Amino acid sequence: MLELKNITKGYNIGGNYQLILKGININFRKCEFVSIFGSSGSGKTTLLNLIGGLDKYDGGDLIIEGTSTSKYTDRDWDSYRNYRVGFIFQTYNLIMHQSVLSNVEIALTLSGISKEERKKRAIDALTKVGLADQINKKPNQLSGGQMQRVAIARALVNDPEIILADEPTGALDSLTSIQIMDLLKEIAKDKLVIMVTHNPDLANRYSTRIIQLKDGIIIGDTNPYMEVAQTTSDKLIKRTSIALLTALGLSFNNLMTKKGRTILTAIAGSIGIIGIAIILALSNGVNNYAKSFETKSLANYPLTFNKYFSKFDISLSELFSESDERKCTEGKLCSYDDVFNSDTAGNSIEKVNNLKEFKKYVDSNEELKKYADYIDYDYYYVPQLYTKNYLRVNPNSIINSSYTNQFEKVPNAKEKLEKDFEVLAGKLPESYNEIVLLVSDDSQIEDSLLYALDILDRKELEKEGEKIKNDDKYRIEKKEYSYDTFLNKEYKLILNTDYYKEENGSFIDYSTDTQYVHEKINKGLDIKIVGVLKRKTRTNLYNGSYLGYREDLLRYIIDEISKTSIYKKQMSNKEINVLTGEKFDNLNNKYEDLAALIGLYEIDNPSSIYIFPKDYDSKEGITRIIDNYNKDKEKNNQKDLIIYYTDEVKELIGGFSTVIDTVSLVLICIAAISLIVSSIMIAIITYISVLERTKEIGILRSIGASKNDISNVFKAETIIEGALSG
Repeated sequence: MLELKNITKGYNIGGNYQLILKGININFRKCEFVSIFGSSGSGKTTLLNLIGGLDKYDGGDLIIEGTSTSKYTDRDWDSYRNYRVGFIFQTYNLIMHQSVLSNVEIALTLSGISKEERKKRAIDALTKVGLADQINKKPNQLSGGQMQRVAIARALVNDPEIILADEPTGALDSLTSIQIMDLLKEIAKDKLVIMVTHNPDLANRYSTRIIQLKDGIIIGDTNPYMEVAQTTSDKLIKRTSIALLTALGLSFNNLMTKKGRTILTAIAGSIGIIGIAIILALSNGVNNYAKSFETKSLANYPLTFNKYFSKFDISLSELFSESDERKCTEGKLCSYDDVFNSDTAGNSIEKVNNLKEFKKYVDSNEELKKYADYIDYDYYYVPQLYTKNYLRVNPNSIINSSYTNQFEKVPNAKEKLEKDFEVLAGKLPESYNEIVLLVSDDSQIEDSLLYALDILDRKELEKEGEKIKNDDKYRIEKKEYSYDTFLNKEYKLILNTDYYKEENGSFIDYSTDTQYVHEKINKGLDIKIVGVLKRKTRTNLYNGSYLGYREDLLRYIIDEISKTSIYKKQMSNKEINVLTGEKFDNLNNKYEDLAALIGLYEIDNPSSIYIFPKDYDSKEGITRIIDNYNKDKEKNNQKDLIIYYTDEVKELIGGFSTVIDTVSLVLICIAAISLIVSSIMIAIITYISVLERTKEIGILRSIGASKNDISNVFKAETIIEGALSG
C-alpha cells in the first residue's frame, strides 16, 4: 500500500548541503509490523517524517495506494496526516493543559465529527489501551506508560491505515516497554505499523520485518516486499480544519494555565484600549463642541442685510462680555438697569441695499434655503402697546436717553421656538395676539422694561427725574419677581395709523388728545403675556430682555394698516409727504422716517434680512451664492442691485475652525501611535505564546492541522485577551 521510490532528502547545515537519505526504495504491506533499525544519524527519523508527511522529500516519489504524492499541496499532506497516519512519539507529546479525553479527541476535531461522536470514539480508544478510568485526568497525573498509552489511543482514534512510532519505549522501563510493544503488535494485525528503534532485542522479538539503515542507505531487509500496489484506497479523504470553538477552547485552556500572566496582559492591553477610548472621546467631544460652537455662534450672528449698510467696529471683548455680574435666586427674575449704550457703535451709512429685489431672489433660491437654518425678515416694527391704565409700553428706554427697542419678533413655527427658547413659565405663543417675556441669559430684566410694563411705578421714576436721566450708571436696588407677576398680564394694541384723523382731506395728529387715544385703546386688540422664555443661545450683541411677538402679529398689523385711508393716500404718491404735503428731500423730510412713524410696511420690502446658516460650511455656501448674485448683477450692469452685508464672526469662526482642525489632527496622530503600540504589544505577547507552545504546534501539525489552523489558534488567544482587555 505504501511505496518509497528512490527517495532522497538533505538539509543545508552551516551553508553546506548534506544528503541524509540517498535513494531509498521500499515497499510496505498493508498489514505488518516494520522496525527500522540503525545507529544515530543513519536517517531513521528523517525517513519516518517523510512517510508521515511531516517533511518533504527532495527527490524520488512517495506512492500511496498507487497515487503519487509528488504534486501534493500542503492541504493534501494535512489531510493525509489526519486520515491515514497516526503518530506515537518517544516523549508522548501530550498537551498538558488538556485532559486525557481531550488529548485523544483533538485528532477528531479536524475531521468535522460531532462533539458526541468524538467523545464516544475517544472513550472507545482509551478503553482499548486500558485507560477508561483515567479519561478526566491531566497527563501530568499519569505514569510514563499511561501517557504513552494515551498517545497510542490518540494515534488510533481516527482509524488510520498507518501507525508511525518513533522510539515508543525509549522513555519507559522494561516492564512497561513490553506492555506497549504487545499493544503495538496487536495493532499490527490489521494496520501497517512502522517503528523506529535503537533496541535490536525489541525489534527481533516483536517485528515481522526489520529494515536496517546506515548512512542513509538500506543495508538490510529481513522480509522485503516487491509487489507494487495498483488499487486505490476507498477511504474518503476530506479537507481538515480546526473549528473556531475548538480553537477558542484550546486557547482558553492554555490561558487558564497562566492566569497571572493572562490577567496582567489583559490589564496592560486595557491601558492601550483606554488610551484609545479617551483619545476618541476627546476627539469626538472637541468636534461636537466645535459644531455646537459654530451652530451657536452662527445662530447668534447671522448674515445681516440691512437696507442701509453700515460698518461697525466691535471688539471681541465687547462681543462676549457679561451683561451683569449679579445673579438671581434660582427660579426668580431680577431687575438691573440698562447697560447698553448705542454710542459705542459709531455707524455711518455707506450703501443702500435693494432688499425688495433681494427678497425675491432669496425666496426663489432653493439651494440657499438648504444651507439656511432660518431666514428672518424685519420691518423696524415697534408695536403700539398700552397698559390697562393707558400707559404706553414705550419703545424707547425710559431710564436713559439712548434708544432701546423693547420688542423682538419670534418665529411662528413651534419647532423653531422649541429649538431656540427654553420655557421658564407658562407656554409658547400659539396665536398672533399672544406675546412672551424674553429674559436675559441670567434671568434678569432691564428696569426700563419693568417701568414700561407698569411693573415698577412710573411715579417713582418721575421723582428721581433728572438724576436718572443724566446718569446712565444709576442703579436702583435689585428686586426679584415671581413668574406670576408677568403671566397673563394683559395689554392693548393699536395701529400706528390710529393716531391720525382725516379732516378736510388732511390727516391730523391726535396722539396728544388723551380722550381720542383712550377711545382707540379701548377698541384695540387684546394682547396677553402667556409665557416667560429664555434663549438657549444668544441671539443679539445686547443680551437683554424683550417682549416677543409672533410674525403673524406683524402680518396682521400690515394687513390692517393697508386698509386705512392714510396708507392708501400715501402709497398712491410716494413722492409727497401725506402729512405735510411737501416733497420728500431725503434730508429733514425722508420717506423712511414717515414710513416708520405711521407704519407704511410692505411685506415684500423688508428693512432687514437675517439669514441664519446651519453650520460654518453652510455659511460658506450662502456667501458663495450671494457673491455669485453680486457678480451676476455687476456683469449685467445692475450695480444698484448689488447687495452689501455684514458677516460679524467670519474671522472668529474661521480661526476657531483652524484650531479645531489642528487639535483633531493631533488627536488622530496620538490615536494612531496608541494603535501601533498596542499592536506591537499584542504581537510580542503572541510571539511569546508561540515560543512557549512549539510542542503543541507540533502535535497539531502531526495530526493534520494546517498552518492556517495553527494561526487560528493563536488568533483565538489574542481575541480572548482582547475581550478581557476590552
